[in-house]
Amino acid sequence: MPSIRARLLAAAVAALRVHTVFDGPERTRRSIAGDRRKGPTAPSAKIRARFSVHEEEFSGHRVHVVAPREGGSRTRRVLYLHGGGWTMSITDPHWGLIATLARRLDCAVTVPSFPLAPEHTARETFAMLLPFYADLAARTGEGELTVMGDSSGGNLALSLAMQARTAGLPQPARLVLLSPCVDATFGDPEIARLDRRDPILPARGLPGLGRAYAGDLDVRDPVVSPLFGTLDGLPPIAIFTGTRDVLNADAHRLREKAERAGIPLAWHEYPEMLHVWPLFPIPEARHALDHIEAFVTASPSPEIHT
Repeated sequence: MPSIRARLLAAAVAALRVHTVFDGPERTRRSIAGDRRKGPTAPSAKIRARFSVHEEEFSGHRVHVVAPREGGSRTRRVLYLHGGGWTMSITDPHWGLIATLARRLDCAVTVPSFPLAPEHTARETFAMLLPFYADLAARTGEGELTVMGDSSGGNLALSLAMQARTAGLPQPARLVLLSPCVDATFGDPEIARLDRRDPILPARGLPGLGRAYAGDLDVRDPVVSPLFGTLDGLPPIAIFTGTRDVLNADAHRLREKAERAGIPLAWHEYPEMLHVWPLFPIPEARHALDHIEAFVTASPSPEIHT
């Protein structure tokens, strides 16, 4: 049974018609135009008062580093890639989660502003992210770098690990994927059933996002849809998925693929939870954060849950 807060969140999301953001080409176009007028949010004054917030630049792109003001692990680091359908800027709920991660994991969280579609495509996104990752990995202690992302950010995180492997770069110690989008074709037949219960992501608008992000690549290319790539050689993966999320079916497919490949997997499926629920102030988010903390801080290898 979902908590009262979770049920209120679901009701509020439905009342606010959040699903209309990507509900077809015209609504998507207007949503992206509004996002560009507003621009990305930055860490709030409250976060800046409680945490060390450092801003830097990489290849012309802004990077934030959020860390505890005092203490903190000297070596542990999280690279966080935000979601938003590959097209939308980082939002306040993302920053809230990032600050919580910095506090609970007692470490620095690095948050790059990467190129967004449709102005940029997957090739350009990774032309920035792959060298950025290489630089960050070189500056982080062995076994101390976690790559984490929500929704399309989970897509980027998994694809980034695959491309790092191909490029001969060191792998992160672990991947944490929150409601990940791993198949940009959105072709699983289960999506139609899940769509009737998901108040956030509209199934009919998602394939257009995948095509815009893919650019001149096939949407089934593992760079765009990492579900179609090989997982061999990747680090342990934690997957968080809710049953009221159209991406839940693809999360199950990723789980099966990881199990066949022998990849250590921490699987956390939450009944009745919405897309990216760990971003919101509900008890189920705190519970998910408990599991994330245990997974990231475990030594020498994460505890695996099924």
